[in-house]
Amino acid sequence: SFACTRAAAAAPPPGEGAGSVGDDALGRRESVDSLCGEGAVLPGRGDLTTVTSEGYGEATLGTCERLVRLLMRLTECVPAMEGWGGGWNLDADATLLDIGSGYGKVVVHAKLLSRCRAAHGLECVRSRVEISNLTLQGLYGELDRKALDDDLLRGVSFCCADATREAVLRYTHIYAFDRVFSQYTLAALARLLQRSHFFVFVSSKGPRTWWRHGLSKVQPVAKMRFVTTGRERCTVFIYVNAQFVPGV
Repeated sequence: SFACTRAAAAAPPPGEGAGSVGDDALGRRESVDSLCGEGAVLPGRGDLTTVTSEGYGEATLGTCERLVRLLMRLTECVPAMEGWGGGWNLDADATLLDIGSGYGKVVVHAKLLSRCRAAHGLECVRSRVEISNLTLQGLYGELDRKALDDDLLRGVSFCCADATREAVLRYTHIYAFDRVFSQYTLAALARLLQRSHFFVFVSSKGPRTWWRHGLSKVQPVAKMRFVTTGRERCTVFIYVNAQFVPGV
């Protein structure tokens, strides 16, 4: 265990003192673990919700921007949502969760464009989370003092975990690049979303798929073309949580 490793390092073998190879190895271990994010729970090889859905796809920069700007003005872009009030738009009071966040592109762009209160990425592949957190550290190094004072990146975080193991999700906006998710993962995610509290959900799966898996409280209100860096194209659907729709 990690505790045993720490204890062993505290009592180096004869001939080794402070700054030994054992201490260096422990330092590297702590560094790597910290890159997995606060509260990380590394998925096991037998977790079907993760091992069946580790494929990768990444939105282009242009697609990210179009999606975020649509979410920022959702009640303006969807005529039926006029007068619905707060909570629906990705604004300074909103919180975003990216399920399957990959290398963190959508999370960072959403934060920079919308200035939302928090943007969090959950990813089951450890190496991707480590790269996301290293990139985030690098971004802090690139910011000038004014941007740092403005807390431009405050609330951005990444964590290695199986999202479907969460008890409940409490974010106003949830995005999932679920095109690569298996039916097993979709079913588990549907159960989680059904018991969670959110206003807007973005998915590449159509409504019949989610309704079939038991996510009955979502209704599509918009859709847009989605392009990946691998030049694949698909449609993403913007859903609202019908439990929060005014007058329903």
